[in-house]
Amino acid sequence: MEPRVHWRDVVIGLAGAWLVASPSVLGYDLEETAAANAFGVGFGLVAFCIISAWRLRDLGNEILNIAFGCWLVLSPYALGFSGHRAATLNAISVGLVVAALAAWDLHSAPKPK
Repeated sequence: MEPRVHWRDVVIGLAGAWLVASPSVLGYDLEETAAANAFGVGFGLVAFCIISAWRLRDLGNEILNIAFGCWLVLSPYALGFSGHRAATLNAISVGLVVAALAAWDLHSAPKPK
């Protein structure tokens, strides 16, 4: 099976990798809820990036990535770590980037005739 990689998929995958590393880099690794959220969503983004790139299965990856992005924007408030500035800004900014790129990917996808 031949890979189909767009630059947006790569950026979303890199955003996922950043989320996994960000608790240690930004110093909120002791904030358990924020760190667990970053790890979980980050690993999910990387996994779906690999699936999308290799088209192992068509799972509507763009829709899942939009959901991940929206969750990241809402998660500081839903999970109660909005008081931690670095974790909140990181989650919101990465979430906006992921949701925007996934929506762009969805909009750019070939439409059936």
